[in-house]
Amino acid sequence: MVQNTIEALLRQKLGLDANSVGSRIIERAVEQRQIACQLPDRVAYLALVQSSPQELNQLIEAVVVPETWFFRDREPFQYLRQFVQEKYVKEKYENVQFGVKSIDLDAVLHVLSVPCSTGEEPYSIAMTLLDSGLTPAQFRIDAVDVSQQALIKARAGIYRKKSFRGGAIQNLEHYFQVRPEGFAEGYEVRPIVRESVNFIQGNVLEPRFLLGKQYHAIFCRNLLIYLDEAARHQVIESLDRALLPLGLLFLGSAETGQMANRNYQSIDHPFAFAYQKVFLPNLQTTSGTTFRTTSRTALDADAAPPNATAAALLKRKESTKANYSKLRLSSPWLKQTAVQSPAQSRDSGNSSSAPKSTLAKLNPVNPRPAFVQPFPAPLETARQLADRGQLTQAAQLCESYVRANSAQPIAYLLLGEIYQGLNQPKQAERCFQKAIYLNPNAYEALVHLALLKEQQGNWVEAQRLKRRAQRLAEQGYEQSQSGS
Repeated sequence: MVQNTIEALLRQKLGLDANSVGSRIIERAVEQRQIACQLPDRVAYLALVQSSPQELNQLIEAVVVPETWFFRDREPFQYLRQFVQEKYVKEKYENVQFGVKSIDLDAVLHVLSVPCSTGEEPYSIAMTLLDSGLTPAQFRIDAVDVSQQALIKARAGIYRKKSFRGGAIQNLEHYFQVRPEGFAEGYEVRPIVRESVNFIQGNVLEPRFLLGKQYHAIFCRNLLIYLDEAARHQVIESLDRALLPLGLLFLGSAETGQMANRNYQSIDHPFAFAYQKVFLPNLQTTSGTTFRTTSRTALDADAAPPNATAAALLKRKESTKANYSKLRLSSPWLKQTAVQSPAQSRDSGNSSSAPKSTLAKLNPVNPRPAFVQPFPAPLETARQLADRGQLTQAAQLCESYVRANSAQPIAYLLLGEIYQGLNQPKQAERCFQKAIYLNPNAYEALVHLALLKEQQGNWVEAQRLKRRAQRLAEQGYEQSQSGS
């Protein structure tokens, strides 16, 4: 009875699944703490741990035993280095890649390590980024752990031989210095590495965990396997909020199944266990944010305010066709060469620099003109409701509209996007299919449906839809909000 109650406390605080570590390990930790507190029995210790947050933290310290080393599993760091060299050092992380205008991506690359344990992982990330050609001023690493004792060791940056397994560090003296005689035996991380890591005590299950922080890469390896289902879901949601569009998420080898049916694409690098966050239109529903249909893309440098008319939005948009093709049809990682018109290519005086991938096909010489027309009044009202976060009301209004106007594909497109915002993928899929049935050239609906099929794991159908969308892009179709 006492054991079950203590395990429930740990589950509430940490999301810990007792079966993942074994009840015997928890029992031994309780025994150690009972002796340390000089209490006569388990019942007395239970009363203490229930009433004292400090003692609960001490019990957590006894249960959470660090097991990590530098460059553990090696390949995640190899892929991070490859990515940074190809996409940061060479191309300077053009802001368009992540669809975020408010962060100066040229200045600082942000990485999160959670849980960071005694520091080997975040320091390995720092060494990887330095080896990739970045300077300390070009990146910042946040390292979070629930254990205060682990963080004390991490901040000290002193390690013994057990932290160096498998010979992963080829040039040890470059980033470490041997402790002077008379001090504790071991190797000390040099300041250039230690000062690039910001250690934070925190619990990923806390509602305000890293609220407002955003990262280009997150390492969360070998945490999910210790959590119960509800906690795993909560952690993934927290990490997803913190990860920028098209950012990298690194998991442990036994955790890859957790990303099924989510907006993430597996990176084709053996044993990296890395995922790319797929770009989707911004469907935030919190107060003050904007419900973005794909006609108002995150890549639009001149994005219109939420109260702009649909006609103005369409006039100012960057084509969803170009947006989606850049992000999904050309390669798993973006080629950030700017798309040029034929005239721009001639003016540049260097036609050989024009992109040769799918991107080159997105500016046909004789594009078909877009038919721009405002939404019908009820749909405009529904869009405005969605902009204010009132998605349920917006969906009801759209449903009412399509019952009376069943032949308008633009209505089904908007309704599908609203259902995506409500996290109702089956209803969204039904709407996009109807839009395509009514208008076979409904490019945006094809884009949405392809992404939904990928999330469902239906890769064959997703590829078919992507090829169909690509053919429309090559023919110069611009998505018409009227569905013509």
